[in-house]
Amino acid sequence: MNPCRENVKISMLAIVAALVIVSPLPGRTTCSWAATSGSSMPPDWDARIPLPKGATLVSSTQPNKGVVYSAEFTAPGDYKSLVDFYETEIPKAGFTLGPKVAVPARKVYNRSFSKEKVLDSVVIAPSPSDPSKFSIRITYTPLGKKS
Repeated sequence: MNPCRENVKISMLAIVAALVIVSPLPGRTTCSWAATSGSSMPPDWDARIPLPKGATLVSSTQPNKGVVYSAEFTAPGDYKSLVDFYETEIPKAGFTLGPKVAVPARKVYNRSFSKEKVLDSVVIAPSPSDPSKFSIRITYTPLGKKS
């Protein structure tokens, strides 16, 4: 076992965990909606980003400065089907897949994706409030707000 590879794996897992548990960052405004299937979409949502059937918005943030927004959804389903959904639907939406970190044993997945000068990402993890669902956190740059 190569200790350097193990350190990289541990570091990447720590980054994924930080993305999953991160609360709104300083300098961001938080908006919350009731978790119902008829809830509104986040501010300046990029409708090209695919969402699985049954996904409901829990909360979102928008920057006071800058262009990166985030939204957290919950979705029913199992880990593998949600990962498969994003692995196939992101390219269908015209995005290029970037680096991926997946830890099936912990049911954690992180994939960056881009189009033109926009870099977005999706993180899937077990929902902390409902073990039958998954949390999906998406960071995105709204259309027309490229840096």
